[in-house]
Amino acid sequence: MPQFSDVSDIQLELRRLELDHAREELQQQFEFKKLELEHAEPQQQLELKKLELEMSRASDPSAHPTDPPSSRPRPFRAEAAVKLVPKFSESDVETFLISFEKVAELNIFPPDTYAAILQAHLTGKALKVFTELSVEECRDYPTLKAALLQAYSVVPEVYRKRFRNLSFTLRLILSLLSA
Repeated sequence: MPQFSDVSDIQLELRRLELDHAREELQQQFEFKKLELEHAEPQQQLELKKLELEMSRASDPSAHPTDPPSSRPRPFRAEAAVKLVPKFSESDVETFLISFEKVAELNIFPPDTYAAILQAHLTGKALKVFTELSVEECRDYPTLKAALLQAYSVVPEVYRKRFRNLSFTLRLILSLLSA
C-alpha cells in the first residue's frame, strides 16, 4: 500500500484510481461494441471504425481532439496501397495497367508513387523489363508503362490489327444476318 504525506496526495491517488477504473470500463465497453459490430451491417462497420478512431485519439496524447478528422491529412502508406491493386496478368497487361490507374486515382495515390506500387505486382516478363530499366526509368511511371506495353507488344500495330479483325468480324456477322 502506498504511503501518503497528506490529504491532497490521497485525493490525487483516489482520482487516479477513479480515472483508471473509468478507462478500463470504457475499454470494456469498446471491446464489447467492437465484437457486436464486427458481425454487423456495413453502416455499423462504419460506426466501428469511428469508435476505433476515438479510442486511438483517447490513447494518443499527441492527437488534437479539437481538430476534425477531415482537417488532418491521412499519410500515404504504400504498403496499404499495394494491397488495393488487382493481381497482375501477363495475358492482358493493357487491362491490368488501366485497372491499376483507376484504382490509383480512386484511392488518391500520389502520382510519384505509381511506379513503386506497380513494381510490387510485376511477375515474369514484366519483372524482367523492370529490372532492365535504369533506376530513374523505373521511378517514372509513364516510362515504365511504355516499356511494359512495348515488351508485351501492345503497340499501335496491335491496335490496327484488332481494328481490322473487328471490322472483318462485323462484316461477317452482317453478311450472315442478311443471308
